Amino acid sequence: MPIGDIRYTVLQVVQEVFRKLGLTQPSSLSTNALSIQMVDFINDTCNDLSDFGNWQETFVSSNVTAVSGRSNYSVQTSANIKNIGQIFFTQRTGPMLYVTVDEMRIMTRVTSVGQPTQFTVFGTDNNGNPNIRVRPTPSTNEDGGLFSITYYIRAPKYTTSDSAEVVPFPGTVVVLGTLARALLNESGGSPTDHYTRVFQEYLEARKEALNRFNGDTGYEVNFMPSVVSRRRR
Repeated sequence: MPIGDIRYTVLQVVQEVFRKLGLTQPSSLSTNALSIQMVDFINDTCNDLSDFGNWQETFVSSNVTAVSGRSNYSVQTSANIKNIGQIFFTQRTGPMLYVTVDEMRIMTRVTSVGQPTQFTVFGTDNNGNPNIRVRPTPSTNEDGGLFSITYYIRAPKYTTSDSAEVVPFPGTVVVLGTLARALLNESGGSPTDHYTRVFQEYLEARKEALNRFNGDTGYEVNFMPSVVSRRRR
């Protein structure tokens, strides 16, 4: 199955929504006011999908080089990071332990250098991506080591210039979410039967699509002993 059967470009999403509304599909995103507005609805749908869960389609990993004496790091990426997953350090078998900002502030009041074992998200950089603070602070022995960081990214904000950009989420789900928003806007914000039906289809499709790689992969058998209470006489 080609990727085009699963993921749609921004223009393809708009064109399918137009067809479902019984309208002539536009040849570009800037064809008319409605096609331009559809791009906004796509952005709203992508934000909703991103907030709904961690999608494997948006999973990324990268390496950040440790520098002796530096405890703060940021991931250099053009994407907008949604949240951080695990962090491994080169010389450490297990993942680094996440601690809260308050815990990190307390612990860093005492100087500690060596192999980093703990981290926290400590504010954001100029691009709105998380700053990562580690402890202990890398020493000369850890200089040049690598932090292997996994994280999930958000979809970019699309504009009318992004006709050929492929939306990372399943195309049918994005179409349903965009169509629901278009129907609600068409009715002036008053839910109609048509909107309610499409929106419920979107909610179900959203759940099943996220579950595809997060819940339907592998299997696990659990045996739960029954609890039988007996009343003593």
